[in-house]
Amino acid sequence: MAPGESVDTLIDEGDEALEAGEYERALQSFEQALEGDPDHWGAALGRIESLEMLWRTDEALRAVRALRPAGEEEDDPERVDLEARILEALGEFEEADRLFAMAHELAKEDGSRGHEFPLPVRTTEGDFRAILDKVLESLPEVIRAAVVQVPVLVEAKPSRAIAERAPNVTPEVLGLFVGTTVGEKVYAPSGYPNVVLLFQRNLERAGRSRSEVSKEIKITLLHEYGHYLGFDEEELEHLGLG
Repeated sequence: MAPGESVDTLIDEGDEALEAGEYERALQSFEQALEGDPDHWGAALGRIESLEMLWRTDEALRAVRALRPAGEEEDDPERVDLEARILEALGEFEEADRLFAMAHELAKEDGSRGHEFPLPVRTTEGDFRAILDKVLESLPEVIRAAVVQVPVLVEAKPSRAIAERAPNVTPEVLGLFVGTTVGEKVYAPSGYPNVVLLFQRNLERAGRSRSEVSKEIKITLLHEYGHYLGFDEEELEHLGLG
């Protein structure tokens, strides 16, 4: 830990870096905080979340399981939820859902935290497609025209293979445009055919009801087709699609 930097300052810096998507910087801050206070729970969880977002998934799983309380001591819903997200990223969906439910129950027992860990709104493949079809019908005409050129594909979760070819993709991303944009802002081809990917399990966890999941799907589609049409992040924010 650098002279003059307190553990709390480092944790604040780590939290800010996580929020900004600067996961290497976040990891460094949390690890420095742990040098000053090896038993700091928040720093340990922040470090593990940073590892997950950097696709260091196996390492994150080992670390989060090492934080399990001993004996009959009650677990922390935040730790359980984080383990569930890591397992989900590894494709262990059944065990992940068991832990999401456990985190929800632990938070309900706390009384004041039940809303922080809602149960995922799980849907079948057919249900999700039905929600998606209704959303597609509601999109502005310019976006519906783009859908004809660039199809929507649904995947359960992002994969490491996708992340290797699409920078800044994390296990928690809701959607992704891959391909080549149109208009004046044409970039080098990505190696993929033009497609918008939606990640069903992440979108299901983004809402507390089917209607909220539908809203998240719409926001994600508008954002990703905005990328296809050539808007950068600043322009998307200005248009309300960020």
